[in-house]
Amino acid sequence: MLPEPTLTFTLPSLHDGLTLDCRVYHAHSLAASPKAPLWQKHAAIVAHPYAPLGGCYDDPVVDIVADTLLRLGLLVGTFNFRGARGSAGRTSWTAKAEEADYMSVVGFMSYYVQFLDPFRPTAPHGLSGHESSGVQAAPASPSRASQATLSPPSRSPQDIPILLLSGYSYGAMVTTHLPSLETILAPFDTPTYGSPAAEIRLRAEHLAEMQNTILGSARAAAIERQSGRSHRRSMGVRIGGDEENRKSHDSRRSFSIDLEDRIHKGVAELMAKARKGQRKRQAVDQAHRSDETPGMPVVPETPGKQEPTHGCLLPVSNRVTHRPAYLLVSPLQGVITNLATMSLPSPFSGLARRTSIRSVSSPVKTSTQGSAEQRPQLGSPLTEAERKLVSNPTLAIYGDRDGFVAAKKLRDWASRLQAVPNSQFRAHEVSSAGHFWTQGKAALIMRDAVNTFAEGLLSSNGS
Repeated sequence: MLPEPTLTFTLPSLHDGLTLDCRVYHAHSLAASPKAPLWQKHAAIVAHPYAPLGGCYDDPVVDIVADTLLRLGLLVGTFNFRGARGSAGRTSWTAKAEEADYMSVVGFMSYYVQFLDPFRPTAPHGLSGHESSGVQAAPASPSRASQATLSPPSRSPQDIPILLLSGYSYGAMVTTHLPSLETILAPFDTPTYGSPAAEIRLRAEHLAEMQNTILGSARAAAIERQSGRSHRRSMGVRIGGDEENRKSHDSRRSFSIDLEDRIHKGVAELMAKARKGQRKRQAVDQAHRSDETPGMPVVPETPGKQEPTHGCLLPVSNRVTHRPAYLLVSPLQGVITNLATMSLPSPFSGLARRTSIRSVSSPVKTSTQGSAEQRPQLGSPLTEAERKLVSNPTLAIYGDRDGFVAAKKLRDWASRLQAVPNSQFRAHEVSSAGHFWTQGKAALIMRDAVNTFAEGLLSSNGS
């Protein structure tokens, strides 16, 4: 169902720097066509099932969820946890390392969306908000897309772009245990040079700059052709997301290796700019201190005794603030030690081609009824990770015939979260559906539930 990824690349894990395979899929709003809808910086990440038993970002359920979100206009990222196909290392016993893997991708997506502004007409491509690398953007009147994402204090929460964190099976379990979005992004604010967080941020910036150039040029050429001002033949630059020409993802492997080399060079250039920019700022600061205290000599800095920020990337101004939401497909509860996170070959692989089916009439039951205020508080107090699920829009969807987690356990867990006053957590139990969504039309019902949930998120944001 998914088209070829726009980008195939690697990231270092925040946990230990291990290399993770990643993909990004651009939505139609980033197409070259001048008639494409406005790019509003909505994004999503989809995590895969248990790697030792075959889970990876090519999983059919991951494909269905990612494609559904992509069609709704979200920029979508997928990745392989450590030990999954292409990523280094091996699966951990505690899933703590995998949480850091996921957080690494969250940091990348946040900054990639920050710097991705290809259709801004009044500023050079790639300069929007790039104070982190020491580059000062020229003053300009922002485009509609820029105005929609600068997130000034006067904006209401409903106007903030969505960042949907999702996962299936083991990926849903890791998503459930992630800390808050604010906690995840904190290490990326002023990361130390050479750290995984700094590398991730610079890779996001460099790849966004590349796409700004490619997409901006393609859109400009399309506008020229449309207006009849240019008769030049198209260069045929492929930027990904072609619905009519879907090839194997593996066909892009040689291209991705070449891209990795260019990323390394681009990151090195951005790091050099950042260091140069900080040296200039240090000189200015010293001059200011000298002006404030006439007659006092300026003491030169001693090598190795720099102020804390001198070895770090600076915070990015006008940061795009995302509103988090969560999607959990076949979430796991208390079964990690039983290997109930397994991923098996799916007999419904042919379903990927049946994209014309838009809705299916089949019973979908909510796990609880009545208002949150009318239901009693059930079970133990919420963990810190669970609090994010009740304070932000969350959908957990599972089948009543899940062979790895008893339906009653999932119902009790969902009831406990929904019982919290003002909870935004919602659960849907699909009749006759199993863990792998292969029974009858279960996958189609799951897809429609995901579509309805995501549409609700976007409509609440005025999209």
